[in-house]
Amino acid sequence: MDTYNDNWNNCLLFRNKQLTKQLKDYQKTLALADCSSSLIVAMGQLVRLHQKPAYGLVENETEWRNLFTVIDLFYGSCLSEELASYDLSIQELKLCYLVRTRLGNKTIAILFNITPQSVVKAKQRIKAKLALSVIDNFDKYIQQW
Repeated sequence: MDTYNDNWNNCLLFRNKQLTKQLKDYQKTLALADCSSSLIVAMGQLVRLHQKPAYGLVENETEWRNLFTVIDLFYGSCLSEELASYDLSIQELKLCYLVRTRLGNKTIAILFNITPQSVVKAKQRIKAKLALSVIDNFDKYIQQW
């Protein structure tokens, strides 16, 4: 019985050391990245948008702004500033950011609780506001901005 307890204690001590090291590594990474907790939440939301999209995943405008920041960090340049002169609504800007992350129409439809056809129509309206030609691909245009 003592051997069992000794082995169990050794296993727990070893696991404790592993977790302590992982925590220190995480803290170093966090300090290096200089990220706020809200941006870390936004990073998690971005991952969930791709893996398991659901209506209401991004709950409020503050979370949307944080998500915009994270997308700008990962995909380069500030898309909202680039599109500022086109007078897009906040919903249209959200759509542009989701397209930028290469989400498909079905996924975007789930996130907005609309049909995929409504997403296509919204893209057409934005495309007209951006003065893109009929042959221009809206998704590629936004993704390459």
